[in-house]
Amino acid sequence: MRFKEFQTSRGALLLTLSQGIAIFVGFAIHVGLTRLLSPEFYGLYAVTISVLMWGELLITGTIGTAFPKALSEGSVSAREIWRWTWQVYLPLWLVLWLLFSAASWGIASLLRDVRLVPLLLVAASELPFFGIYIAARSSLQGLMAYGWMSVLSSLWALLRLFIIFAFVFATQSVLGVMVGNTVAVAITALLAIAILRPFLKTGSARADFGSAGAEPSQAHRTPISLLVGIGLPTLAITLLDQILLALDLWILKRVSAPEFSGFYGAARFFAFALLMLASGIGSAWFPAMCHELGKGERERAKALLREAMRVLILGLFPFAVIVWATARPLSVLLFSGSFELTAEPMRWLVIAISLFTFMGFMRGALIADNKFRLPVILGVMMTALDFLLCYLLIPRYGMLGAAWATTVTSAFGLIAMWVPTALRFGDFVPIATLARVAIASFVLWLIAVFWSASGLILLVQYLLLGVVYILALIALGELKSSDWQILRVTIGSIVADVTTVLRIRR
Repeated sequence: MRFKEFQTSRGALLLTLSQGIAIFVGFAIHVGLTRLLSPEFYGLYAVTISVLMWGELLITGTIGTAFPKALSEGSVSAREIWRWTWQVYLPLWLVLWLLFSAASWGIASLLRDVRLVPLLLVAASELPFFGIYIAARSSLQGLMAYGWMSVLSSLWALLRLFIIFAFVFATQSVLGVMVGNTVAVAITALLAIAILRPFLKTGSARADFGSAGAEPSQAHRTPISLLVGIGLPTLAITLLDQILLALDLWILKRVSAPEFSGFYGAARFFAFALLMLASGIGSAWFPAMCHELGKGERERAKALLREAMRVLILGLFPFAVIVWATARPLSVLLFSGSFELTAEPMRWLVIAISLFTFMGFMRGALIADNKFRLPVILGVMMTALDFLLCYLLIPRYGMLGAAWATTVTSAFGLIAMWVPTALRFGDFVPIATLARVAIASFVLWLIAVFWSASGLILLVQYLLLGVVYILALIALGELKSSDWQILRVTIGSIVADVTTVLRIRR
């Protein structure tokens, strides 16, 4: 097994685990605040965070892909990236902070609630610190230091959890929540600097929790070319994704009864957790793709894409089948008996997000190959299609219409992205794996349909279905000894590294 293959597998596992922590923490924060704050003040918090998200997107969209791509393909060094962070990008983030602060009064006026002004002003103060955190995390990703990247991401989530609740308990106010959020981001930024500093001294990742950086390439990027050539196209794609994935909820809220947006929002929360977990795999896979393509190793890049498709098929296909078969008792178990109506849109949204995830990896392969125009054009087309379908289907079919609109749009994006990806990378989808997984998933569907479980017994059913699925894949010849060897070596190396770090700290 090549070192890069091992490093990508290890990184995918570590980053998926850190994404799992982030999902749990996000759920805990929202559930906790609904109990500690009144519905009115929780609503103020939710609105403030939703506005702040667009400021954060302007940062992650411009450097979140550009930094890892430039570092992993070898067109810029870690020292240069970090120097540009302070000399070029930090001044831009300070300007963004001032613009966001100045717009607070206008946003509050537009939303007809002057109480939002101090909340937005405090929220805006996190943006420069957030930029430093994203710059450090993206640099670690580009250096393929996935262990430290996962540590930093987990610290980010956990610090927000503890500090936000410390402030809300101390102040009993939504303003305290926003102050706690900013303090947590500032502390995370300082920790990010400390974690990245050793890599800047050596110029590459260290053996513990990392791998060697990319070999230098002949191409060299400047901060302007990095911002304009990569940052702006990926920012456009990121913003279009956010709009596309929110249109169904926005339009449903506008044209239907208020309670339906609550049911649909719960279904979206569950489905989007799936997308967050898959992003852990993508965070390790994307730098590896850029690295191979930067060296001209197209066959290796094709093999990485094909393996990513295999992993997604193995995970997403059975997940969607099980949710389809058990959506009603699952929605009751997750949210309560009053949320039973969540089941129907949940079924379709899990399919929609699965299709969107496959499309996202294909799009990532084109971006790694420096093809930005088609993903941007497709993003515009998908957003327009989703808007049209939502306005046609939601007034007639309600929540199901919203879920159908998102599913059809994701299917369109998948098909449209498949063609150019196949033209550049050849046969990148393992059809044999797809057939075997379909057979194994059909077995799971039969068991779930004929064994109608609910409550905590549903968790037992899921565990047994997982065992059946693995045994079915072994029987069909999909899981081989090499897969278990990769898993054993990957987990063993992670345990060894964690043990080493703990011994050093002692």
